[in-house]
Amino acid sequence: MSENQNNPAPLEPPMSPHKEYQEINSYVVFWGLFYAAIFALAIGYLCLKIGQTVDAFAPVSVMAMGMATMLKRKNAFPENVHIQAIASAGTNSIGGAMFILPAFYILGNTSLSYFQMAVPIILGGMLGVFIAAIFRRYFCEEMHHAYPFPAGRAAAGVLTSGEGSQAKLMIFTGAIALVYDFVLNSLGWWQEVISSTTFSWGQQLSDKFKLNFSLDNESALLGIGYFTGLRYAAIITAGSFFSWFVCIPIIYYLAGDHHMIVKGKDILLANAPVTSVFREYVRHIGIGMLAMAGIISLLTMSNVVKDVVKTVIATLRNKTDATQTFSLRTQQDIPMPLIVIGIIIVTLLFTAFFHVFFAQTILQTVLALIIVSVFAFLFSVVGISSIAFTGSEPVSGMSIFMIIVSAFVLGSVGMYGDMGIAAILIMAAFLCTALGVSGNFMSELKVAHLLGATPRKMQQWQLVAIALTGALSIGVILLINQAYGFVGATALPAPQANAMAVIIKPLMNGQAAHWPLYMAGAFGAIILWMIKVPPLAFALGAYLPMEINLPLLVGGLISHFVSHSSKDELLNALRLSKGETIASGLIAGGSIGSLISAVLRICGVDYFQEAWVETPAATYLGVLAYLALCAFLYKKAMSAKSVNFITNQITNT
Repeated sequence: MSENQNNPAPLEPPMSPHKEYQEINSYVVFWGLFYAAIFALAIGYLCLKIGQTVDAFAPVSVMAMGMATMLKRKNAFPENVHIQAIASAGTNSIGGAMFILPAFYILGNTSLSYFQMAVPIILGGMLGVFIAAIFRRYFCEEMHHAYPFPAGRAAAGVLTSGEGSQAKLMIFTGAIALVYDFVLNSLGWWQEVISSTTFSWGQQLSDKFKLNFSLDNESALLGIGYFTGLRYAAIITAGSFFSWFVCIPIIYYLAGDHHMIVKGKDILLANAPVTSVFREYVRHIGIGMLAMAGIISLLTMSNVVKDVVKTVIATLRNKTDATQTFSLRTQQDIPMPLIVIGIIIVTLLFTAFFHVFFAQTILQTVLALIIVSVFAFLFSVVGISSIAFTGSEPVSGMSIFMIIVSAFVLGSVGMYGDMGIAAILIMAAFLCTALGVSGNFMSELKVAHLLGATPRKMQQWQLVAIALTGALSIGVILLINQAYGFVGATALPAPQANAMAVIIKPLMNGQAAHWPLYMAGAFGAIILWMIKVPPLAFALGAYLPMEINLPLLVGGLISHFVSHSSKDELLNALRLSKGETIASGLIAGGSIGSLISAVLRICGVDYFQEAWVETPAATYLGVLAYLALCAFLYKKAMSAKSVNFITNQITNT
């Protein structure tokens, strides 16, 4: 490390490191845990829908500021910082549950209890908090100028804005999105997936050239695209175009006489629907890309791993606790001995749980312990670094790689069949949760560093919130399974869980996996890395259905036009920021609206217009509704005025 990295320039955060603040009280705990629960429910649905989690910092920060304004809280700023940090647990731990556990239902295993599903999520989340605490000083302080932490800085920016108008705008936008997605999912007034095959010309295009166009017009996807930005949205969509416009036509041309099973029937591939060819063949190329992209990330971060491990070992060898030698409040973590004890306890609890419910021999348990421990620490560094640079984390790709390794290792000691599948999926749930929490919680610790909050208090209450939201996330899975299911015509995509199921089943049942397709995807990722195209973003697009990816491009385009709408850079920044507030409302409101629809469906309340929604007229109406939503996002973001404009208005008045 350079001298500058070892001796970072001191910050001057809003909360002085030399003063004490009432950061945690009953108000903070109640609202933090309340928002954590709400967003665990809302984002859980969204995660199963599109295969992505969404940070809760923006909506929670704005809501917390609005609540503090209404209640006239005198200690609002430190309270808001910790409310959004506690609430972040609702999205930090959701990936492990939503990316992995639905695979049990996809594979027909419904025998797991609530307890068996909740334990790996809660313990994995706690391990992620401890890992983030170990690495906090390195990533947040020593490498302050090296890692931008876009999500953490954005959260800090929202919290320091203190504008009540932001809260009103986000609530208003959220209400619009809630109604929009409720009408879409509960009433069926217009088509959710706008597809070219709805029309005669589109059907002819699909029949003759095997080309399909589709777009999901849910409001949350548009908001996510706005946050994603044009560059990464374009790369993700390019991956989708590669799958649907390159791979699929080639497969039809070269393997038209190949037989495949579609809905239980043996038919020629030439006669199979395009979507079936994508699910059965093309998406495996995306899986291979995801796995190799995770390996590439690990190799490029090897030096970081070694540096941090050396720091931890040096601290543990010291007779005194190095974390307590710092006099400043903003440098206080959970004491290192307690972190190590916590890691040992969590690891031993998971080991005992795994041995009792899933292992057949001691050797299998020991090998499973070694695999999850090594991958948790190594891949956590990869994930944290990814969060630090881009604000996103490839947890599913890294989990897939662990599944492949685990199947090979544990299969060699007699773990196979349904029991082996269950065991490895539980390991993946534990690992995926640990990775998601360690990476995303590091962004919250960066917020503490930038604003002057106490890291130790943030870490302690994150553990509490993780336990709550981990248990709630299982409830979301059960709720969604009853409302939509994970298999069948009405099932949610659950893309990561489907990928896990597709990979693990042949590996553990002695069947041949799609290794040629995995290898093609893996070499594709290497080629992308060689030409400096982010392989993870491209692979995600190659794997996810097109209707999920195209809205990201639409949102990214709107973000680009808003941020380049003027020669005044300050005005562009103001407009982009206002658009982000609107996008936060679209994400939060749309997710909650969709969740309400799921609850109503479970309760038997059904007013969905099945016949109407399949007509071309419903698709045209869907296009109009979506264009209106896009116009609202663009126009409202463009309404932000520069400081010079406001000054001139006041002067003229």
